[in-house]
Amino acid sequence: MRPVLRALLCAAALLVPGLSTAEAPTFGPRPMARPGGVPLPPEAVTRVQVTGAGVVVRIGADIRPKPRSDSDSALEASGHPVVETTRRASRMVVVTAIRPNPRPAHPLAGAAVIPASARPAEAASAQPEARPEGFIKLISKRSGGYSRNGSVCGVNAIKGTVLKSFGNPSSGCGVANPVKVTSVAGVRLSTPATIDCDAARALNTWVEKGIKPAFGGKGGGVSELKVAAHYACRKRNNRPSGKLSEHAKGHAVDISAIRLANGTEVTVLDGWRSRKWSAVMRRAHGSACGPFGTVLGPNADGYHRDHFHVDVASYRSGPYCR
Repeated sequence: MRPVLRALLCAAALLVPGLSTAEAPTFGPRPMARPGGVPLPPEAVTRVQVTGAGVVVRIGADIRPKPRSDSDSALEASGHPVVETTRRASRMVVVTAIRPNPRPAHPLAGAAVIPASARPAEAASAQPEARPEGFIKLISKRSGGYSRNGSVCGVNAIKGTVLKSFGNPSSGCGVANPVKVTSVAGVRLSTPATIDCDAARALNTWVEKGIKPAFGGKGGGVSELKVAAHYACRKRNNRPSGKLSEHAKGHAVDISAIRLANGTEVTVLDGWRSRKWSAVMRRAHGSACGPFGTVLGPNADGYHRDHFHVDVASYRSGPYCR
């Protein structure tokens, strides 16, 4: 039975055109051959430069990249893009393209970026703002309130004039680099005192940190010191013999009274033992010990019962204060 069926089927296939159990495919996975079957000769490759667009084009049949020539490198270095194409069936087909030129460096490349929060605020106006009321007084108070005008010894609070050296300071009477002081720490001297700068600076410190705080606001504050003695070529305690006094070297000054702003004058002779001024005068006397090397008052001896003697002599054992 089977051989007969097979024979009938074969006969039917022969009688009916196009009838078959399977049709063969009309195409396959392999690529079609190039037109003509033969690649273009190398002579067909040309270069065309379009001047307006600045483009160089290579025409050819072979799509394989060719070695870069020196002229191509020169063209690319000059900024002209190079494009390779092939002519196929009267149309241009781009097969390769030269990589784009690198972008030029940005002018801000590598610059540090400052966060907005860290940037200084822009000034609203180029003109300086008006100083607040009381600004000058505030600055003067912070700087001590003393200008440089008329100052000596490098301290604004010491006012006076500079004198020429005189005498023989190394072995006798005389002062090297003397100054004539008229006021210290804003307090006048009743008589300008001729002393050296060491004594002037010590006097200024004593008045600023000792005498003025001791009196405070009593009588409106300290306004003047009454000078009993300053430079004088003499022996100690005005004796005919003995050692030269520190006054003879410009190292000492004697203060006999302290005048207040309301006109009250507190003398060493009367105020030292008075109920009203005794404590104040003793504090003022004690505050001189430190700025000065020698401090003598009414308790030292009879020679100093009516004044404070202060000088800048130096002792190995420290200041001598009586």
